[in-house]
Amino acid sequence: MADLPKPIAEFFRLKNAEDNQGLAQLFSEDATVIDAGERKEMRGRAEITQWIEKINLWTASADLVGGWTERDGEWVVDTVLTGNFKASPARFEYFIELSSTRLQSFALSSEGRRSGERGCDGAKDGRSPKCEPSRPSEAR
Repeated sequence: MADLPKPIAEFFRLKNAEDNQGLAQLFSEDATVIDAGERKEMRGRAEITQWIEKINLWTASADLVGGWTERDGEWVVDTVLTGNFKASPARFEYFIELSSTRLQSFALSSEGRRSGERGCDGAKDGRSPKCEPSRPSEAR
């Protein structure tokens, strides 16, 4: 993850360490988070902090970062989320924009649900045991 901007790399490190306070501090005061799976939008650090606590309460999980690319100021990070939840492992994409040294705009989508594409091995729901992160050179 050395090529990712520091706030993004730090997000995944802190998420995997289940450091809710550290995660919340990575977002700007007026940041926006869109969780496509929950069909929710959070605005501002207070709402985002509640969302972080909620998602970390439900599952013990880890994001394995497989690839990333930057497009017009938006970072697209491809991950596989593993943990104690029904759909594990599941591929997710994070769409992140930065404001200086903070996360400003942040959208989370399971692959296939954002644009109707198929999941890891063609399954619509991405519940395939064959989900593996792509290599950084294979990132879209």
